[in-house]
Amino acid sequence: MAVQFYLFPRPLKSGEYPISVSAYVSNTRLQTTIGISISPDYWLDAKQCVKKGAQNKKGLKYTEINNKLLEITKAFNDYDAQQSGAPVTKDELKAVLHSALYGKSRKPRKSEIDFFKTFDEIIATEKVVRQWTASSLKKYITVRNHLREFSPEITFADWTEEQLNAYVTFLGTKLLMKDVSVQKEIKLLKLILKKAVKRGIKMPLDFIDFRPKFKIIDKEVIYLTWEELMKLYNLSIPDDGTEISLRDISGQYYKKIVKGSSSLKKTRDLFCFCCFTGLRYSDMAKLRRTDVKDDAIRVVTEKTNDSLSIPLNKYAKTILAKYEDEAFPGNLALPVISNQKMNDFIKDLAEICGFSSPVNYIYYQGGIRHEEVYPKWSVMGTHAARRTFVCNALAFGIPAEVIMKITGHSNYAAMKPYVAISDVSKKKAMDMFNMQ
Repeated sequence: MAVQFYLFPRPLKSGEYPISVSAYVSNTRLQTTIGISISPDYWLDAKQCVKKGAQNKKGLKYTEINNKLLEITKAFNDYDAQQSGAPVTKDELKAVLHSALYGKSRKPRKSEIDFFKTFDEIIATEKVVRQWTASSLKKYITVRNHLREFSPEITFADWTEEQLNAYVTFLGTKLLMKDVSVQKEIKLLKLILKKAVKRGIKMPLDFIDFRPKFKIIDKEVIYLTWEELMKLYNLSIPDDGTEISLRDISGQYYKKIVKGSSSLKKTRDLFCFCCFTGLRYSDMAKLRRTDVKDDAIRVVTEKTNDSLSIPLNKYAKTILAKYEDEAFPGNLALPVISNQKMNDFIKDLAEICGFSSPVNYIYYQGGIRHEEVYPKWSVMGTHAARRTFVCNALAFGIPAEVIMKITGHSNYAAMKPYVAISDVSKKKAMDMFNMQ
């Protein structure tokens, strides 16, 4: 049996930190806040109590707080003595804590609305109403799984500011999620809680104004310059088993054996086709011959249901012509490779092309800065094709408004990262005049 008290690592809006308890009884551990907060200046970490003469912003004096800590310790010790090693649940430990804090038994769980059952009902409804794709639904299922791991017996009534802070900390320190991912997950959780309130479920409304601070750094946009795209487009892929010599990110030579040359050739064509048209992988993989008319392709995008008409340039036409005599299932215009396998082959192609310039990846995890460096080829994927189209189109001087009509971007904000890259490309181009 062990009972310890400590300050929760995230402060409340008041600036005080919640006092947390960790109780270990019969191989079951309960870690939670006790509903009392204090300034860290008044907390004695070694003695696990509040300094003499101190009081918190709610007016609780040090004697009241310390006496409550003693009551909690005694309650858990007494409960442990009654168990004789018998297994206990977290819910039972929460009941012990509730009794020590408020002098009365906690209401049975049966009287509470099942959180996870309601969570599933909400996402099932939203899936139909909002016509979620499989990827959108998967995001909410991931949130639900993380919540179960965080607290399998959680209820709607538990979602106080302290609990929200505890969940943020859990995602960052226990699941080791990056700040940007934690931010997205909290946003999805808040949407579920908002839907629960609309259903008439009574719960704390702390989540409405809950906006924890995260350190987010925009990722570097990965794309191919026109010179790199032409190198890939014209790449003569070696036969299987060919040993080629390449340079790594530090300039050192290493050997690579070519495998899957047939799939590499198809991947090169599919990837380049997306680079020349701005199509997403999902739309390219469903492109039918009947979608190609009058030197343009007409598609209704899978992700946004936009109806697009995309003029075909000579490079895209050449790729389509290469496969016009081959028959594919569903009258598809191009051979299809799964997204996952295509991502693997794209990395191989980019590595063979020697795209090994360093890419800096800076991110925060639990507020701690991390910096990693990768060769460009290792971070390439189908996503880079659409970005390649936009970046090169801007560099060629095509107006952003025209590009948006081709790609289906709905707002100018989505184009800002590409415009910044285009400005740099144009400056480099103009600087060439100074070298003449």
